[in-house]
Amino acid sequence: MPEVEYSTRMALSRELVWEFVKDMNNWAPMLTGYQKHEIVDDTDSVWTLKGDVGILSRVVRLKAHVTEWLDRDRVAFTLEGLNEKVDGGGLLVMEDVTADAPPAPAPKRRWFGRRFLDWLARRMFRRMHGAGPMRLAAPTAAAGTRLTFTLRMEAGGPTGPLVNAMLGPALLPAAEDLANKIAAHLEREHLPRADDDAAA
Repeated sequence: MPEVEYSTRMALSRELVWEFVKDMNNWAPMLTGYQKHEIVDDTDSVWTLKGDVGILSRVVRLKAHVTEWLDRDRVAFTLEGLNEKVDGGGLLVMEDVTADAPPAPAPKRRWFGRRFLDWLARRMFRRMHGAGPMRLAAPTAAAGTRLTFTLRMEAGGPTGPLVNAMLGPALLPAAEDLANKIAAHLEREHLPRADDDAAA
């Protein structure tokens, strides 16, 4: 099952990040390919996303079910395709980071062909979806909160193996994009900007 993980740091408190993240209405429109979502109850929602995987472009309806909810810490969820054979899930984790904390573990080194596919997927993603979000602070903020997003998806059916081969490299730029859009939004809202300091 293709799975990716991406971490970024923000010079903001975990409580502040959680206040934004705990309400999916705040960040759902930031998802790549977002069309709409509807909240069914406290643990279930239905998401409609338009996905471009290689030459395939599909509108997918997914049922998201929250399996774990720890305030100011983590949210785990499963995904089930309603109109396509696709299953998966993910995890959103927030943790405090201090100035002397070690950096997030580096991604596992992959064989050259896989690194090339990841690079190609990023280029195609940026070409289709534009430049990534502009961050006010460096993503390696010394202290604050680390936001880690893990996502796994697996396509089934007769074309499943082909779709999964393209899906793996396509998931990472989407996870990076979501985490950095959340971080950029929160930084714009809560961090002083350099041009504001210069005007004062």
